[in-house]
Amino acid sequence: MPRRPRIEPFLLVIVDDDQHAFSVVGPMSDDTDWNNRVCEAQAKGREVRCHAPGRSQTRQQIIDYFQKSGFKYDSGLVI
Repeated sequence: MPRRPRIEPFLLVIVDDDQHAFSVVGPMSDDTDWNNRVCEAQAKGREVRCHAPGRSQTRQQIIDYFQKSGFKYDSGLVI
């Protein structure tokens, strides 16, 4: 059986526009669970989203960017 190519670990940003909050999770190599949670929350009317920023961005750079944009950092953000 052929091997799958190795996926480099990445960070994932979870943004809750309803609460104007965000979290940075990872590093991870599979964001399926988070994507499913976000889709389920969106289906219930929540304004939430997630994305993987460029690999060159550090966790602290991501946090600084969102905080400067007025979002509150919440390491325990629940979606």
